[in-house]
Order: sequence, then C-alpha cells, then structure tokens
Amino acid sequence: MRCLALLLLTPLVATAQPPKVDLDDWTPRPATGQVEPWETKRDPQWDDARFQKMDTGPFLNATFKYSDAAGKTHLVYRGTAIRLGPDNTVLLDRGTGKVVGAWNGGLAISDKRFGLLNTPSPLGRARSITPGVESTLPTVQFHGLYHTPTGVAWAYTENGQKHFGTATGPDQKPLQVVRTSDVGFTKEPAPARFGEPIVTKLARGEAKGAFALDTLTIPTDNRFQALFFCTGVDFLPDGRVAVCTAHGDVWVVTVDEKAGTCSWRRFAAGLYQPMGLKVVDGKIHVLERGQLTRLHDRNGDGEADFYENVCNQWNCGGGEHSYDTCLETDPAGNFYFHKTGDTHLSDGGCVMKIAKDGSKCEVFATGTRHPIGLGVSPTGVVTGADQEGNWMPATRIDEYKKGGFYGDFRAHHRTIPPLTYDPPLCWLPRETDNSAGGQVWVPAKTFGPLAGLPLHFSYGRCKPFVLLRDTTHSVTQGGAWDLGITFLSGVCRGRFHPTDGHLYVCGLNGWQTAAKADGCLQRLRYTGGPMHAVVGMKVVPDGVELTFSEALDAASVADLTGYKAAWWGYRWSAAYGSFRYKVSDPNAVGQDTVPVTAATLLPDGKTVRLTLAGMRPVMQLQVGVRLKTAAGGSVSGLTTMTVHATK
Repeated sequence: MRCLALLLLTPLVATAQPPKVDLDDWTPRPATGQVEPWETKRDPQWDDARFQKMDTGPFLNATFKYSDAAGKTHLVYRGTAIRLGPDNTVLLDRGTGKVVGAWNGGLAISDKRFGLLNTPSPLGRARSITPGVESTLPTVQFHGLYHTPTGVAWAYTENGQKHFGTATGPDQKPLQVVRTSDVGFTKEPAPARFGEPIVTKLARGEAKGAFALDTLTIPTDNRFQALFFCTGVDFLPDGRVAVCTAHGDVWVVTVDEKAGTCSWRRFAAGLYQPMGLKVVDGKIHVLERGQLTRLHDRNGDGEADFYENVCNQWNCGGGEHSYDTCLETDPAGNFYFHKTGDTHLSDGGCVMKIAKDGSKCEVFATGTRHPIGLGVSPTGVVTGADQEGNWMPATRIDEYKKGGFYGDFRAHHRTIPPLTYDPPLCWLPRETDNSAGGQVWVPAKTFGPLAGLPLHFSYGRCKPFVLLRDTTHSVTQGGAWDLGITFLSGVCRGRFHPTDGHLYVCGLNGWQTAAKADGCLQRLRYTGGPMHAVVGMKVVPDGVELTFSEALDAASVADLTGYKAAWWGYRWSAAYGSFRYKVSDPNAVGQDTVPVTAATLLPDGKTVRLTLAGMRPVMQLQVGVRLKTAAGGSVSGLTTMTVHATK
C-alpha cells in the first residue's frame, strides 16, 4: 500500500459554481488534479469498431432500429437478427414471435463505447419490411430459440396456441414458416459449430503476503474475433468455469492444474449484452437485456442448442445505457438483477426479482441509477452498489430492502414523491471507488480472517475491498478497506469455487476504469500469510472500534501520531455527483480534520478503540492508520466509513 502521507484525506478541487445539471448524463466527470490518465478520458477515446468484425454465430439478439419504405423509423426491442447466408439476414421480433424484416446484407453496429451503445441496424438493401407491434413488453409467450441442422427455429404461444417458426433460405419465400405443430423445426439439435477449444496458459501468481493472484489467460486472439469483456462467472457441477461476455458469448473453461493450461470452449453466442451468469440446477442461466435465458446442450456436444426463455416479463427499453446487470440468487432460489436507466418505464432504475421458476417478475426496490453489481449473503441479505452521478453524490453501497428507495429521484416510481432516500450501508468517495461493481460473501473457513465477511469490488479501480458492517445499532452502517490487490480489468463479479475454495473474478474494460485489458478471468488464492487488514468496525458513542486481522503492538497503538481522521458530507441533488461539504459548516466546500484524542488496544489484542473529538453521525468518515503488528509487521491504509448512529 502507499504510504500514509499519500493516502490521507486530500480534498477535492472545488470550483466556484456547481456543475451544470444534465438529467440524461451518465458519463463520469473527468477527475482533476494529480490523477491517473484514465481518469481524464472522455468520448471518443472509447470508440472501438471491433464488434463489427466479430462472428456472433447464426444470430444476434439486440434492440434493432430500421426504416420502412416510407422512411419511418421502427424499433424492435427484443429482436433477433438471423443470418440465412453470407449476405442475407432476417429480423425476428421475439416479443411477437413474427419476422418483421429481411435484407440483403449484414448489420451496422456503432463503434461508440466499444460497440455497447446504440442499436444495430440493417446494412444493405431491404427485401421486406413488416413493422411489428412496437412494445417494450412482450405480447406473446416466447419459449426460446433453437439451433437446428437447417438453421434457427423458435417457439411461442399466442392466445393459448403454441406456434413453431423458422426462417427460410435467402432466395425463398415466404420469409418465415410458422406451424401449430412442431414438424421437425426444433426437434433435432444442430451439430457443434464452434470447433475445438482454444488452449491458453494458467499463469500462477507469486505469493505476496496473504494472497497469490493467478490469471486464467483469455484467448483474445481467436478465430471468431470474439471480444472478452467479461461480465459473469460461475461453476458447473463438474468444477468447470462458465464465463459470459458483454458482446454476447458464453465460454466454458477447463483448468488443468498439472499442465498449467486453460481450455476455452465457446458454448453460446449471439446473446443480448449478457451482464450476469448463474449456474442453477446444473444449467447455465444468463441475464440478457430483457430476458433471463437458460442454456441447454441437448445432444451433449459441448455447445448450447436451445436458448430457453425463463422469464422476460419486464420492460426492455431502447436506451443507450439501459443495461440489465448482474444475476444473483437468494437461498430460496429467486433471481435478482438491476434494470438500469429507462426511468420513464415502470421498472426502470429498479432492483428486480424473478421467481425461481420464472413465473413472476417484480420490482423489489427502486431508485437505482446505473449499478452493475449485486451480492446475496448466505442468509439472504441483498447488497448492491450504485455509481456517482445525477442524484448520486458519491458511490453508495446498499443493503436492499423490499420496497426501499435508493436515491435516483427519476426512478422513485411512487405516487407521492419521497422526501429522502433509504440510507446506504456506506458512501465511498471517488478516490476510493469511482465506479462500483458487485459483492461476494466469503464462505466459512475460507480466506482466514475474512471468513464470513463480504467483499466489495471496484470496477473503476480494479480492486477488492473488505466490506465492513456494523449491525449493533438501529440501522446497519459500514465501511471499506482496500486489500491492496489490483486486477487486470474492471472486476465486477466474483464467486468462490466450491471445491478448491479460491475466489474467481471476472471483469471488463469500459469507461473511466483503470483496466489494462479488455477483460480478465483471475483467481485469488489464500496463502495463509499475514493479511494486514481491517476486518471489522463498530461505531461507539465517542468514536469507532477497528478490528485488525493480526494482533497489534500495544506501543504502536498508543502512539497517536499513527492516526489521522477527517469527515465531510455530500449533497443529494440532480447535479452530477457532489462536492465535499464541511461538517462544521455545511455551506462550505471542503472537509474537517477530526482529532484522534485517544487510542486503546482492547483485550483481544486486535481491536483498537479510537476516540474522535466531537463524534457524531456523518456521511463520510475516513480514518488513516499506520501501526505495527505484534509479529513485527506493519499495517497502513484508510478505513472509509459512514456513520448513521453513534448510540
């Protein structure tokens, strides 16, 4: 970790006037002052045309934009572009089960923000345009897409009648065939089409202190020109690793520890910006935009051939930045995810809950902005984190309650607007975490002193934090401690392997992140070495108690020069983010230094009680420490906390 002098409490640069309010702005403000180069980037530095060249397989799911003969623009929110030949494409509306267009050519895909913004459109001459029912909700019960030996088929139910459809060849008419009986459309799975796995190196990291960081090398140079902006990770029953990518793939990775290799098999492709993955009952479930999809390998050849719709009963909007993100399950098997943006829709900016069997989708909580991560504890505590922006004065980590409102006023979805928001577990300033990912709970008897605790991932800083929780008051309050580990990319997901006990993480590049690679799949191994971390916090009437992972040197604890503290507040408003405001004068930009008047080592030898002058509830409290351990080591860094209650 950096020395204490560099870590401690530098105020943000203040300007004379607050920033202009733009309620539709979701681009992070460039940082100022002595910051890393990536913190000052803006468009068009994130333009990237590689997605245009990627082989997405026989189809691509997306929201599509096209024009009819009169020049009127139409949107197909749940579209599937099906390739019938090298220069022929048809467009299926999965919301209606009908083909709505065909053209001689491929797709035009924007290069804006790595190809993850805007909507694809036809590239070539239109052969047929039949505008469908433009609805953000499906009008039929769509069952799924099938890979068959002759192409792509689908099934749906309309008015109680089940239908089966397939698209015909490039020069045949009609453009689709729909029957009320399955006359071979879906019955026979397609043979494997993606070929042999791609083998890469398992790069074992050197043990440093408590951890070693291994890299499961990504096959960035591949025959599909597939991109690896990794957005979800979990494990199959046999221990293999399943990973999804933002540009539509699912890969299954077999790790050979003895050989030191990783074998990557492309399992599925063409999905709509999958931002979360969970293995349930042995099946890979992927959160697409507008659909929870279960992947089936019906003939056992190592590739998915049935893309089953588990649930799509929520709005699929066409907003550029309106992603559906993460995928977690509670102990009862219910699914949770974020529906971001599209706040004009009834479920935009909400935490969503899907019943285990997919029969029901409902709003669980409201008021989120553009979060990309969740976590669920073994007891069912649902956590998440949102990003600094409009109505988000800083990054906030939350423990969501059903019916709660978490800050973004545009997405409160209440008849009577709320006067305030449900309090977060904690706020984190930009210097700590400029853009948050998800959380993961450490299993019992794993990772030594971190066993049973939640970890928080920073997508922006590419780091993991110990997430601290104080549950001794009427409201849960918490904080974070940087573990001093840096990943290759913006990690937003993590899972503990049920067999080897290691933490596997995946991440991606994007905007305003310290990522050094498009994506990563890495694992953190606990070595048993000293951790030098804060693993617990508790607010007391006159200060805070911090519990460390190792026993501390009593003389070091008593030396008050080893501590510095400061606090400040934020303003909740439509403006993008917030300045720091002094607790001593809420109208003044800045922060207050807080004297540490006493430090006491408690009988466990690991917990320090710090007395802070004028202790009170504050939005942001940072305590910097520089201590020695009883074994002769050192521990230094910042604990960043929020104090809701002192008694």
